[in-house]
Amino acid sequence: MIENLSEALKGIFSHKMRSFLTMLGVIIGIASILAIVSIVEGTSKKLQKSLIGAGNNVTNVTLQQSGSDDYNNGQVITSMTPISKAEINSIKKIPGVEDAARYVSAQFYDGIRYNDMSYNNGPAVTLYGITPTYFKTTESRLIYGRNFTQNEYSSTDKVCIIGEQMCESLFNNSDPTGLVLEIKGEPFYIVGVVGGSQSSQTSYESIDDYNMSLFSSDSSIYIPMKSFAIPVSFDAAESAAIRVSDTRLMKTVGNQAADILNMNSLPSGCEYKSASSSQVDNSLKTLTNAITAMLVSIASLSLLVGGIGVMNIMLVSVTERTSEIGLKKALGAKRRDILVQFLTESAVLTGVGGLIGLLLGIIIARIISIFLQINFAVPIQWVFISMAFSLAIGIFFGVAPANKASKLNPIDALRRE
Repeated sequence: MIENLSEALKGIFSHKMRSFLTMLGVIIGIASILAIVSIVEGTSKKLQKSLIGAGNNVTNVTLQQSGSDDYNNGQVITSMTPISKAEINSIKKIPGVEDAARYVSAQFYDGIRYNDMSYNNGPAVTLYGITPTYFKTTESRLIYGRNFTQNEYSSTDKVCIIGEQMCESLFNNSDPTGLVLEIKGEPFYIVGVVGGSQSSQTSYESIDDYNMSLFSSDSSIYIPMKSFAIPVSFDAAESAAIRVSDTRLMKTVGNQAADILNMNSLPSGCEYKSASSSQVDNSLKTLTNAITAMLVSIASLSLLVGGIGVMNIMLVSVTERTSEIGLKKALGAKRRDILVQFLTESAVLTGVGGLIGLLLGIIIARIISIFLQINFAVPIQWVFISMAFSLAIGIFFGVAPANKASKLNPIDALRRE
C-alpha cells in the first residue's frame, strides 16, 4: 500500500500541470462546499448565541393559546390572576437566572402621533406596561431623560419612555423629553428614550429575535403597568422577562419558568410558554438545513465534473502505461494488484485536490465574512465529510480505468509501444 501511495505521488509531481488541471474540479467543488457550510454554520452559531431579545440574554415567557407556538399569538388573553411576587422569586431561584420582571404588552399598527406626524416605521408598535425592575432585567440603557419615578410606577400618571427608532422617526434623534406623545388618543408625557443593552448588537440572534425586533425596544413604548389600561382599554395577561447568565440555559430556564407560572389559575385553553422553545426556532433550523443542502448540491456539481476529469485522465494514464502494466503482470503482479494501484492513484489525486480545496474554502469563507461582516465557523464534521467525499469521487471514477488496466493481457500489453 505504501508503495502504491509513493508511486501515485510520484505520478502527480511528474505531471504537475496535468495533475493540477485534473484536480481543479475537485478543488473548486470542495472549496465551494466548505465555504458555504462555514458561512452557514457561523451564522447559525450566531443565531443560537441568544434565543430571544435584542442581543442580550433575556427570554420571555408569555401566555399563549394551548397548542400554539406563535409568539404572543396576536391575541389578547384576559381574566387571569396576575403573576405574583412569589412566582417571580421562584423564577429567580432557577439555576442560571440573574433577574426577572413582570410586564404586559399589546401590539397595534396606528394611534401613535406627535403633533401632525404619525409613527408608521414598522409593521407594529408594542406598548409595554412595565414594573420597576423591568429595565434592570433587560439591561436597557437610557439615551435621553430618566426612568419612571416610584410614584409614577405606583400611580396612573400618563408618562412614557420611547425607543430609539421612534425617537429617530418622530423627533430626528433629538431629545424629546417633556414633549407630548399621543397614544391611542391619550396624551402621554415623554420622560426618556431607551435603547438596547450595552452588550446588545443590531444583528439578529435567532428567529425569535427577528420576530421580537419587529416590536423591540427601538419601536416600542414603555409606560408604568398601572397606566396600561388607559390607552389599551383592557387588562392584558402578564408575561415574565428573564435574564440568564448563559444563553445555552435559556431554553431550559424558559421551560422551568413556564412550569412555575402554569401552576397558577389560568384561563381555559391557555398556558405559559417560553418564546425560546417555540417551533419557530425549529423552523429556522429546518430552513437553514434546506438552504445548506441546496447550496451544497449545486457546489457538488463541480465534484461531478472533477470526477469525470479524473476518469478521463486515468484512462489516458492506462493507455500511456500499457507496457508498464504488461511488464508487471508478466513478473507476477495479480489483477488485484493492478486494480489497487490505479484506484490508489485516482484516490490520491482527488485526495490532494480535496486538501487544497479545504484550505481554499476556509480562506474564501474568511474573506467573505470580513467583507460582508458576517460570522463563519469551520464545522469539523464537514471537513471529514469533504475529504471522504473527495476520496470517494476518486475511487468511484477510478474504478473503470483501474478495471481496464487490471484486465489487460500481459502479452498484448508488452507488444504495444
